[in-house]
Amino acid sequence: MGNCLAAWINTLPSEHRHHACLKQIVDVYGALDNFESILADLITCPPGSRAAALGVARPYLLSDLKEAICDHFGAIRSTPATLYGEFAHLLRPGDSVITFNYDLGVERALRTAGLWDVETGYGFPIGDGEQPSPVEVLKLHGSTNWRALLFGGMAGFFAGSGNSLGYRPVLLFQPDLEYLGYRDFVDPLCSRLDTAASLPAMIMPALPKHFHFATTYGEEWKYFWDGLWLRAERAIENADELTVIGYSLPTADERARAMLLGTGNKAVRLLICCGKATAGIEQEFRDHGFSGIEAVAPTFDGYLARATWGDATDAGPPILHKAPCNCPVETLSRLNALIGKQGLLSFRFVGEVGFTFLSVDPSPDLPKEADDEAIQTAINRSRFLVRFEEGTLIDGSDTKIISGRDIVLIRGGY
Repeated sequence: MGNCLAAWINTLPSEHRHHACLKQIVDVYGALDNFESILADLITCPPGSRAAALGVARPYLLSDLKEAICDHFGAIRSTPATLYGEFAHLLRPGDSVITFNYDLGVERALRTAGLWDVETGYGFPIGDGEQPSPVEVLKLHGSTNWRALLFGGMAGFFAGSGNSLGYRPVLLFQPDLEYLGYRDFVDPLCSRLDTAASLPAMIMPALPKHFHFATTYGEEWKYFWDGLWLRAERAIENADELTVIGYSLPTADERARAMLLGTGNKAVRLLICCGKATAGIEQEFRDHGFSGIEAVAPTFDGYLARATWGDATDAGPPILHKAPCNCPVETLSRLNALIGKQGLLSFRFVGEVGFTFLSVDPSPDLPKEADDEAIQTAINRSRFLVRFEEGTLIDGSDTKIISGRDIVLIRGGY
């Protein structure tokens, strides 16, 4: 994260406040290469450390660094996240997503799919929402849109009441809400605020991880974090299927390891999709008594392909999809006739790759006509599960869901 953060800051105008933060860190630590160690030093400030040498500037530098992380994620979120959208379509009401990521990609995709509600979807109530969110997103390390509101947004001189940061995160910034599809929503705790002092509500990727704010009032928000983690633990305890995606169970994450490996639900159907670390993580779960581990594609897009289409290696006759509304049967028939045919794909940085069609996911807005031009339009709008030619792996997998727009050649007539 450190190098990505530094690269992004260097794209900002020279007068931007994040430049001063980056310059000070580089002056003290040399670079952001070992970002977790820098954060740990700034957080713990051991005697004689570089952080200690910063004196009274240290907490301000740490706060600026957290704000830079939030702004960085905000700046890059315009990049399409198609895998999140595919992931959202696999989920069903009653599912829970437990994540250590800060970004808003998952909840945005779920909102688009009609499976997430901002008032009840984070595992704690925001506003007066009475209907439970179909899917919960439990963000155990916080979120870039969560803020700790200082003294309820009050300014000036007043007497405190034993709590400076409230009891839950607030959704203070309108651009975040608009990104999630809530242009007109206002967090009730922010309803009378145009602006207010607040802090990012994120647990930093460093040791030790403190699940509270240390203030002059004591350890604030400890009950909030404990309650959120308890909700995640219960979701795991009650799950009939648990999928671990992209999380390597680092030994430093003691609380997360205890939650996952220490659950009493040892017979849960367990799928692990963690790249090269998959086999080792599977063994660690076996060592902790888990009996329901099933093999799955080790990459995220490979997992999505298997979950969406089934295991192509064991596929029987192709399943013909139900025609979308007003879609001519002939159009759908010609699309399904592609299954088993071969062609060429064009991938950026890879070039042209041979493939075989395994299945088709027709677009819901196929043209009504069935002539050759309309069929080409239908192909461009649809998605396909394909298997690459022998010996070709992309992102560690020989299968992938692709857009028809990426197809440069289909061999034979269609």
